[in-house]
Amino acid sequence: MENALKYNIQRIENTSAGQWNYLIITDQGRIAPMRTTARAIRAYNPIPSKYSGKINKPINYLIEDIMEKDSKESYFIQICDFVSYFVHLYFKTRHKKESLPSRVGRLIDYKFVGQVMATLSNHGAGVLNELASSNKYGLVIYPSK
Repeated sequence: MENALKYNIQRIENTSAGQWNYLIITDQGRIAPMRTTARAIRAYNPIPSKYSGKINKPINYLIEDIMEKDSKESYFIQICDFVSYFVHLYFKTRHKKESLPSRVGRLIDYKFVGQVMATLSNHGAGVLNELASSNKYGLVIYPSK
């Protein structure tokens, strides 16, 4: 979780390119380790250099500690949960070539997952950052293997 959070914060930071500041709001449950990780990389954020070693690129545009909010009280977090779950289903079924989880498979099918992703794409709602990678929907998959 720590690495996933670091990479996500770094992606937001890089995308902002100093043009805007941002907050991170999370659903309840993991606030303590998330806050610790975010605070640490605000001061020391070693990034591998393409030339040699690492460079320190501290996080500058995160304006507050990660905040916690119960998703039952936030339509915004519910929408984020929806998007992240369908991205997860897309990853499992298309990238890893796995079946839908049995409980989910009783309600939706493989085609429906693709339809939701198409709706979220730039060609639809523009919710996904398709320029983030060569993946059709801009998904950055780490580790790559």
